[in-house]
Formats: sequence, C-alpha cells, structure tokens
Amino acid sequence: MNWLTNITALVIVSPVLIFTVTFMVTQYMTKRTPKAVKRGADVTTFFLILAVHFFMIVLFDQSFLLYILLFLFLIGILFVALYAKLQGDINFRKVIRGYWRICFFAFAILYLLLFVVGIVKSLLLVF
Repeated sequence: MNWLTNITALVIVSPVLIFTVTFMVTQYMTKRTPKAVKRGADVTTFFLILAVHFFMIVLFDQSFLLYILLFLFLIGILFVALYAKLQGDINFRKVIRGYWRICFFAFAILYLLLFVVGIVKSLLLVF
C-alpha cells in the first residue's frame, strides 16, 4: 500500500470516527443525547462530503466532485426557497444550520449506499 491509499482509507473511515468521538465528548460534557447527536452531525458533515467524494473515486475510478458541489448548491437553493416560502423572512443562522443538517442526512445516506456498493463490488470480484 502506498501513502495515497492509506490517506484515502483514512478519509473514508474518518466520518464514523469523528462522529463517534464528537458524540461521546459532547454526551460526557452536557449529559444531553439530542445535543450530542446534533453536534456530532454538525462536525461530521464536511468529512462525510469528503468521504463520499473519495468513495466514488475508489469505486468508480472517476471524480464526481463537480456533481457533488452542484448537489450541495441545489440543496442550498431549494432549502432557502422553501424556508423563505414557509417563514416569510430568512433567519440566516437557522437556514445555515438547517442546510448543514440536511447535507449531513443526504451524505450519510450516500455514504451508506456507497459502502454497500463497495461490499457488493468486492464480493463480485472475489467470486
């Protein structure tokens, strides 16, 4: 294994580790599980986006970074438009927090799907 493979593996595994550590530390400090989950999600989102990018490179031998950025941009536009329609005025703090958590949810699902695709692809290569 070369250093690039090691870094790729670390980036792909990092969201799980970062979420777990953030959750445990916040849970220990605040004793409030909902806050710990939210804090873990907030901290992990960037690493999930990065991991999905690297996962796609590993699985499909191609970068989808432009599509990931376009997806993030579209989620942002849709979320701001929906928020403005429902609330009337825009509270930027709530909009950014909501956008970031929607991104966490979307990329967590993508991460899990890519994980399953990777396992299936590996099993097909073995058999």
